[in-house]
Amino acid sequence: MKKPRFLALLLCAAMLLSVLTACGGSTEAEPAGTEGEEETAAAAAEDGKDTFRIALDSDIVKLDPAYAYDFTTNPVVDQITQGLLVFDDNNELQPLLAASWEAVDELTYVYQIRDDVTFSDGSPMTMDDVIFSLERYRDPDVASYLSWMYDNVDTIEQTGDWELTITLQQPDATWQYVLGTTAGHVISKAAAEAAGDSLGTPEGGLIGTGPYKFVSWQNGSSVELTRNENYWGEDAGYYDNLYFKVIPEDASRVTALQTGDVDCTVAPPDNMLDVIKNDGSLTLTDSAGFGLTFLAFNCQRAPFDNADVRNAIYMAMNLESYQENLVKDAGTGSTPLPSSDALFTIEADRWNDYAASLAGHAYDPDGAKALLEQAGYGDGFECTLIVNDSSLRNTIALAMQEDLAAVGITMNIEKVSTDEHTAYQFGDILDADGNRDYDMIMAGWEADFADPSANLEALYSDTSSNTAAYQNQEVFDLIAAQKSSLDPSERNDLMFQAFDIITADTPYVFMFYPTKHLVMNIAYTGVTMNASWAWNLHLQNARPAQ
Repeated sequence: MKKPRFLALLLCAAMLLSVLTACGGSTEAEPAGTEGEEETAAAAAEDGKDTFRIALDSDIVKLDPAYAYDFTTNPVVDQITQGLLVFDDNNELQPLLAASWEAVDELTYVYQIRDDVTFSDGSPMTMDDVIFSLERYRDPDVASYLSWMYDNVDTIEQTGDWELTITLQQPDATWQYVLGTTAGHVISKAAAEAAGDSLGTPEGGLIGTGPYKFVSWQNGSSVELTRNENYWGEDAGYYDNLYFKVIPEDASRVTALQTGDVDCTVAPPDNMLDVIKNDGSLTLTDSAGFGLTFLAFNCQRAPFDNADVRNAIYMAMNLESYQENLVKDAGTGSTPLPSSDALFTIEADRWNDYAASLAGHAYDPDGAKALLEQAGYGDGFECTLIVNDSSLRNTIALAMQEDLAAVGITMNIEKVSTDEHTAYQFGDILDADGNRDYDMIMAGWEADFADPSANLEALYSDTSSNTAAYQNQEVFDLIAAQKSSLDPSERNDLMFQAFDIITADTPYVFMFYPTKHLVMNIAYTGVTMNASWAWNLHLQNARPAQ
């Protein structure tokens, strides 16, 4: 999982606290102000307005689905290019550029491609375009951030006039989701070859099949799109233009919403949610997501290589107080599992029963002291926690520092830049022995797919995303076995066995499950969010509120 996932984490880390997204098909809108305010705003929206404006909290990486693997690039690229499949509002796969698909056997997937799709330059989409696009994600010279999704692919072949067959090297329960992500998006082969190295840049742009097409990109400032007059689908968008404005500073982004300088954002700051809720000109929509914020112990380094020490720290932390007094609306309370029930998508009743069978967190300073004594650290020790510049995480770190001091542990807090934090999280900063160079780190993760194994595999396999540096071959084998099984019950049996081991070892403490948020001016409606929003944010659905 592979180093390219660092971009998802870079923005996941910076934006888990910014909290976006939705899940489980459940969204809840906050009160939107007085009737008079609504009528005035709606009238303004209908008064010749032809542009819908979206605030981003940072600039995009590139105008190219091969690099669309973060929470600012994706909302832009998703409007220009489309995938063979798409996740609907319930996070379930639906056909898009593919008219249908089926798993012929455990290794073979056949996709019937639509023959009526047109690119924004007016040229028809061909099978050459489809195969070129998918092979491009695998091309090491392209170095796509999503290339790891194709690691198990053996061949990609045209097997009929409009038929595509993908053969895997071994069974993979999560392959089905890949072509619903940006790793399944199709671009124009002719346009890409003509653009060469400038593809995806302000000069080279991007040609896709989506409802909008590229106009301009001012680095660090804005991206402009306009309606695709050659759009093959039924809804090319209510507004003629989309304007993405980069506003990195949290308060400025909220002010821009309040003053009408922008109409929408998928990056509201969590420390200003109360301000947004109480502003009658704004509508806040929230829902659960697939992510989590966690504390990772470096299991390669003493004393954190001792499970008693890790469990002592877990017991010393007043997680319930953090949730009630600090996290609040930014997320929901955690369990020993690395996801909320939003990821209980396979035999949900079994997952709920399993979660209920696990012992929940117990705040017990005396028990923590006893475990430390048992581990040989009765006099305590000194350690350091790495955090990024997230205000919420830093506030939690201060509370944690106080809790650990109460059991004899002196915890120093080291705040680092986003880039440094990402390097630490993915093991790019090592000590003299070649091990990860930190004691503990607070970080985050967001599942790519609506599958219960998504966070399990990322955090506990022998990969760079295993931030705890947790080594347990039995767990590794169980994770690999469940992924290669296509039987849901067998997969769950294997995952439960893995979690039985993991929950006793405590390589991570899950601080909370971030809630996802979307904010729009009350003059607008139509844009919905769910946990797979990064792959399916449909801004062509924006409309004036009635």
